[in-house]
Amino acid sequence: MTLVLKRHALKLGTRSSPLALVQTELVKAALLKTMPDLIIEVVTFETKGDVERDASIEDIGGRGVFTDELDDAVMDGTVDAAVHSVKDLPMKLRTGTLFAAMLEREDPREAFVSHIHANLAAVPAGGVFGSASVRRTALLKAIRPDAQFALLRGNVGERVASLPERGLDGTILAVAGLKRLGLQGHIREILEPEALMPDPGQAAIGVIARHNDLATRRIFARIDHAPTSLAVTAERALLAGTAAHAVCGCLATITDDIITLRAVAADDTGAIRARGEISGSPTEAAALGTRLAQTLVQKILQERVA
Repeated sequence: MTLVLKRHALKLGTRSSPLALVQTELVKAALLKTMPDLIIEVVTFETKGDVERDASIEDIGGRGVFTDELDDAVMDGTVDAAVHSVKDLPMKLRTGTLFAAMLEREDPREAFVSHIHANLAAVPAGGVFGSASVRRTALLKAIRPDAQFALLRGNVGERVASLPERGLDGTILAVAGLKRLGLQGHIREILEPEALMPDPGQAAIGVIARHNDLATRRIFARIDHAPTSLAVTAERALLAGTAAHAVCGCLATITDDIITLRAVAADDTGAIRARGEISGSPTEAAALGTRLAQTLVQKILQERVA
């Protein structure tokens, strides 16, 4: 008698937004490239951030409003892993979970999107930008102190489409999300990090799994992009060290086996409180992020005392 083993599908949790589904397909494709016979089932969820659209992200809970329900499903075994935009994850991962993999990062920069203006400089004084991000609002105020802001929520495509309907001059969106959705034609200007520093983890797709699920972790280890994981580790360490003191943007890059982390700290008025940069071995990514965070916080506290 031939013994037939029943094969179980690997269950991936994701939000049901267009961008989340595209990102999940990228994870599936990466897995199937290394394990062509793997059976993958996608399970979709609505999160608090998807349902409550009438307030800013910070007002409804901050980081985690797009990820908590998925991570609950990972922990209770409803799914084996969850696919996330890393920038949406809270500073501290859910107890019992960890990053099982990160795909190679897309372009992490920010983009100015508008239906009426060729670039950011072309927006007239007092122009109104749509945003739900405290970081984008603060750092854009540093560039354009005259700017006005209106709450703009929804998935990426909805935000792009609603600009003329709302009479908005433009918005700031991640280059990566626009490219993944085929909406890069709406980009009017790409903003370099020196002008508008991205969110920690921006453009990185992360997979969260249970710490004790070694079988699932082994599967995802095949598709982990180590340079992206190390860069994001540095950025998230910096975020954890500065969150109580300032609104921060940062970006880590790895060149010739050296990781360089750059960051800017601002308050919600758009005043830049501190800038910093640190370099070292990629194996010290977390420590470098923590050290730069301490330097920025020290500058901020010294300024307050002065």
